[in-house]
Amino acid sequence: MTFSGKNCAGVWILVAVFLLLLLSCTSVPKDVPLNTVAKSEENSTGSDSVPLRVPDKISSSYFHDIDPEIMKDMMKGSPGSLRDAVSKLRKASIDYTEPEKVLLSIAAGVMKIAWPTESVDWEIPAVNQATAYLGAIDSAVKGVYDSSTGNTDFLTLVLPSLVLLTNESRTDYYADSETALKLSLGMASDSVLANYLLGILYRREGKLPDALQYFAAAAKQDTECLQTACAWANALSNTGQIQQASDIAQRFVNHYPDNVTVLKLCAETSFALGNFSSAELYVARVLQQNPADLGYILFRARILVEEGDYIKAASLLDVYSRSDKTSKDYLMLRARIQRDWNKNLKGAAETMNQAVSLYPDDSSILLFAAEIAASAGETVNGKTPAELVKTVLEKDPSNIAALDISIKSLVQERNWSEAYTMSSRLIKKDGIASDSIYTHIKICLALAKTSEAWSLVSSLYGKNPSDEHVLQAYLEVLFALGRRTESADLINSLLPNASSRMKSFLYYRRSFLMSGEQAVLTDLRSSLIANPRNEDALYRLYTLYYDKRDYRKAQYYLKQVVALNPSNEDYLKKNSELEGLLAR
Repeated sequence: MTFSGKNCAGVWILVAVFLLLLLSCTSVPKDVPLNTVAKSEENSTGSDSVPLRVPDKISSSYFHDIDPEIMKDMMKGSPGSLRDAVSKLRKASIDYTEPEKVLLSIAAGVMKIAWPTESVDWEIPAVNQATAYLGAIDSAVKGVYDSSTGNTDFLTLVLPSLVLLTNESRTDYYADSETALKLSLGMASDSVLANYLLGILYRREGKLPDALQYFAAAAKQDTECLQTACAWANALSNTGQIQQASDIAQRFVNHYPDNVTVLKLCAETSFALGNFSSAELYVARVLQQNPADLGYILFRARILVEEGDYIKAASLLDVYSRSDKTSKDYLMLRARIQRDWNKNLKGAAETMNQAVSLYPDDSSILLFAAEIAASAGETVNGKTPAELVKTVLEKDPSNIAALDISIKSLVQERNWSEAYTMSSRLIKKDGIASDSIYTHIKICLALAKTSEAWSLVSSLYGKNPSDEHVLQAYLEVLFALGRRTESADLINSLLPNASSRMKSFLYYRRSFLMSGEQAVLTDLRSSLIANPRNEDALYRLYTLYYDKRDYRKAQYYLKQVVALNPSNEDYLKKNSELEGLLAR
């Protein structure tokens, strides 16, 4: 067969068109990234991030034949939406296209890593084509952030950040992960998965308010997802929103009665809200599943101490001590039991000696050591209470607990001027305990600053005139102002319905308004009948009999005061003086 020149040219044109068509069918689309399998050993130990580029599409051309509703479900990424996507995709295995197989594998990978309490109950057909999507998931499983996905669409942006859930040691990819996740949320702000992962990232970086924001967004998009709910509740708890955290935990514990994460959340929020009996029940359920959980053995001991069940608490501490005798929480609980149950202040001080030696910069240790030192009248690790607290205040001048302890130490030393300066700073702060205000009123009265004391106490009385602590402070200021008739009238009106402890205070306070010695003694004895441990009434009886030179009776009452304050040097000195007077 022969061809003319004209025919030959036509043939070559047809051949050229055929070759172009062949090449277009076999080339890789520029939007479809090549396979990104796990990084090499060299990359797995160093930074492997590359600059991100903003994708121009929500889904790449690789998934262009997939129903947009299915892609929306995949982008949302919650357990429920992943199941919805799988349900819409499901067909006979021989009919799956490669992109459909990839989506089924992505759904399974996300479910296993992000939502481990959920089961993968669908067929996962074998994928014959390497893709950036499954490469990113494989890398995440191996603890590597895959930055070579090409970032061509939502999924290639989000999937590498699954490593946040599989590896907590590396941090070198955080900036890239943050950028990628924020870009993905710009495409799908309702993505449960992207919001959750960004919350995890911010929590790792200690940015709790930011973490709370994204956990809340994730949890609100799927109210049935356990992981996002627990993350949100923990973030609420860590930012002081305990009741809201507890409400979330209580809602999930009925659906997941054996889930340790939920049980621990319930235990910790119940404890923080002061519901110790409920907290103990949840802790017991945690320990039923894992009796060797040392942290929760210690937590249960802490709850029992709060409930005053020192015998059981001491027993649990003995169990814990077989594995660890140096934990700061263990040492603080041991010292607290020694102080509050055994009344062994010296033993508590020795325990805190060890604690301060092991944790010399820990504020909670230093503050509790200062409390113990003040109670025992001793130094801890060679430091006085004021020196221990000073260490805390040097690092955190606004630490409320440290200021409070320092002020009480100054009051005990009767260093009223310095106490006033420090207390004036403290009461201006938000969230201080009411005791701090009562202490400031006491300091004001000691310095004859009655106008300031009246301003504070009248405000408290106006808000809560039936509170016993407020009433006591109010009566003390009235007396300091010389308003005796008003004081007597208020005391007499309160006495008939007062509690025993309040009655004791009222009789003691009224004794200062009586004119005859017998009337004074009668009120003081009535005070002790209502509360035999009223230190103020006991001490006043001591002073009355001491002034009358009835040293035997004076010693009788002073010894009871000493028994209540065995480390008070002033009381001990006065008792020694009486011993000498009686020995003559």
